[in-house]
Amino acid sequence: MTKYLITGGAGFIGQYVARALTRRGDEVVALDTLEQQVHADPQGAAARFPGDVLRRDVSDPASWADLPEVRGVIHLAAETGTAQSMYEQDRYRRVNVEGTRLAAEFAASRGVPLVFLSSRAVYGEGLVATSPMASSDGRDYGPDGLFVPSGEDQPHAPLSVYGETKSEAEEIARTALADGRLTILRPQNVVGLGQALHNPYTGVLAAFLARLKAGLPLTVYGDGTATRDFVHVSDVAAAIVWALEAPRRGEPVIANVGTGARMDLDELAETARAAGRGAAVEITHVEVHRAGDIDHACADMTHAWSLGMPRPRLTSQEAVADFISHSWDLEAADPRLWDRALEELTERGLTES
Repeated sequence: MTKYLITGGAGFIGQYVARALTRRGDEVVALDTLEQQVHADPQGAAARFPGDVLRRDVSDPASWADLPEVRGVIHLAAETGTAQSMYEQDRYRRVNVEGTRLAAEFAASRGVPLVFLSSRAVYGEGLVATSPMASSDGRDYGPDGLFVPSGEDQPHAPLSVYGETKSEAEEIARTALADGRLTILRPQNVVGLGQALHNPYTGVLAAFLARLKAGLPLTVYGDGTATRDFVHVSDVAAAIVWALEAPRRGEPVIANVGTGARMDLDELAETARAAGRGAAVEITHVEVHRAGDIDHACADMTHAWSLGMPRPRLTSQEAVADFISHSWDLEAADPRLWDRALEELTERGLTES
């Protein structure tokens, strides 16, 4: 029976990947710190994983000793809060960069493929075809004045420490597996049942859920025109499982993971509100910009789909509605968590109004 190692396996995406693999008859083992910021119930997360969970830190070389024989490594473990990365830089670099180096070296030493989950954050701001309001910023503008999806060949220009660590980690993985099998996936915003509901540093949807359940207005940062590409976690898991067979020795596969369609934050709030159970709340705007935030992100999926990556089953709107409806009966966080996180960033000089 085939066994795969999943770092961060007890987490949000890891649980879906593990179940997808076990459904087809494979075995899985996880390396996971079961960190409290990510797991409100660490023991419950470990119990839900359909295999052994080794409570280890991927950035510690000792964690990679005495591991079982595996057919491949799926490296998901990472610190993921964009805003938090701006002041927890050492921790983010240690886990995301050093952890990836050790994962890649382990895969290379075992002669097995590595699937590394990078991030759309490596691209930084989304591409603009043309902009009459910004003609001197050095970018190449086309005729339409529209934001366009980011392809895999877009140069890296991360705006956050988190994005920087993912960009550095990609290069490290490519070096360690120069003669091996490597797939780098760059997901857009991943949503779905099981994502952290109590972590104020990752994702706006958990905040929307908490506010909907409390009957409070949905707070959108900025004017609501910023856009994102929301992809359901089950579709991301399907892409990761596909990627296990995709690598070609000596030639890394790099592919986006998303829907290829954008949704602005006002539409996101409206979709979340409509999926709530009778939660007729207002949508309000706060003119604030957090350090590291980008305005526009969307994946160009042409290359990934040409390679045979499965197309997503759900649209962004369907993925958002699915998260709200299926998470409604779970215990939501105190909405004030996000207020406090924003206050902390402001105190550190990491916001602009």
